[in-house]
Amino acid sequence: MTRPSQRALFATVTVGIVLATTVGCIPVPRFSLPGAERAPEPLPSVSPKPTTSPAPSQSADASNGDGDVLAERDRFIQAQQLPLDGSPLVAVTPEQKEFIRQQREYVESQGSSWTSDDESIALALASDACETAILNHHRVDADLLKTHVATSPLFSALIPADASESDRAGAEASIASVMAFGTTFLCPADGDSWIAAYREVYRG
Repeated sequence: MTRPSQRALFATVTVGIVLATTVGCIPVPRFSLPGAERAPEPLPSVSPKPTTSPAPSQSADASNGDGDVLAERDRFIQAQQLPLDGSPLVAVTPEQKEFIRQQREYVESQGSSWTSDDESIALALASDACETAILNHHRVDADLLKTHVATSPLFSALIPADASESDRAGAEASIASVMAFGTTFLCPADGDSWIAAYREVYRG
């Protein structure tokens, strides 16, 4: 029995639905990656749906008995001081705090408020991507990003089920950008690969 994926740990996080000024349209904020002109904006969000299902790459690693990657994942969780009881995440390491500081400062500079839910979700997105990189032997590319996004309960929870195709695509790209940006702090060895994959998938 292996330790559950971080995806399963954020099922109880609840955030408010962000309403657009245009009827029937969800907001699709634009995000930036390191080196861009501005930092990420707030996440579009809804209440996450409970899940315990790992991504395909995680299941494959576990079923193959790859103890090395599972042990590495456990070390990552311990080093990042990630709770295993489903409680919301709070930045505790210097890297996490810097990630959240940059997120928060930009959000507030745009006149929006920053909440503890925003902090928890941003950290969840980044840590989950770091776990996926570990369980995929640090082979991060566009295909892995697509699979990760398609199977992520976090992405599913943050994008309204009734969103239009264009709104969904925009929101997905925005959330993926926050995720990739966060990996440069939480797992910097994989951060450049996540950013490259993001740019290939969403900006190619």
